[in-house]
Amino acid sequence: MPLGAVIEAVVATRDLGASIDFHTRAFGLDVLHRDAGGALLGGPDGTTGLLRLVAAPDAPESPDPRVWDIGPRLLGIYSRDLERTAAAIDAAGGRSRERVTYPYGAATLSEFVALGADGIWWTIPRAAAGHRPSPALEGDAGRLHGELHTAVIVPADHDAAVEFFTAAGGLEILFSGEMSGDPFDRMTGIPADASLRLTFLVSPGHTPARLEIMTFAGVDAEDLTDRPLGLRRLVFASDTPDETRAALLKAGATALDGSTLRGPAGIELELRPEAP
Repeated sequence: MPLGAVIEAVVATRDLGASIDFHTRAFGLDVLHRDAGGALLGGPDGTTGLLRLVAAPDAPESPDPRVWDIGPRLLGIYSRDLERTAAAIDAAGGRSRERVTYPYGAATLSEFVALGADGIWWTIPRAAAGHRPSPALEGDAGRLHGELHTAVIVPADHDAAVEFFTAAGGLEILFSGEMSGDPFDRMTGIPADASLRLTFLVSPGHTPARLEIMTFAGVDAEDLTDRPLGLRRLVFASDTPDETRAALLKAGATALDGSTLRGPAGIELELRPEAP
């Protein structure tokens, strides 16, 4: 397998304590490990869809991005009850947007987005029959939230980003489409005449968590690929990290310190062999 599940999403935060407080209160994530440099949060399974908070107290403050600004932009988590989740986000200091329902294949999907800590936007779909694998939800019928189920980047070039992660990274396209008008403008805050394009990318076998490529038309987007706070890195499982790293470099990734790469939308990529 080239790229597998997203093991961790790595978030840089100026205030580690406040970020832990938000993510535990808003989403019920467990603190799996904490030290002076950061914390690892996740569901009880603790093997995939994790959130790693890295303390960056000296990072300059910056305005919160908009959903459509270029860069690593959103994280996603399932909820069994959108109203309860929205209330928890708002009580924890976030800002939830309107809950909407729209056609999704032969069914419908209810979802909302919210601005959370560290300038990260969250996409929260309601967990329903047929949702993607979620060990946290499947293992506890009373749990409100799963682990992370998606990470979203907003690149300048949609097709080039999809090509990068499929041809070089080996991910598969699960869904690709465009959305515009109501209710997507109410959900994201984009102008009524704007549109968004989405491509869902999954690893072979569809293991959690996935990657989404999202771009917008008809908006005034700012390039925030170098924003020092918020979502900065994705740690992917890989059975062949050296081979996959070489393929990603050949496809245009930039080598950083150690084994880390920089890919589309400025997202840092780390490859980690899967645990036996």
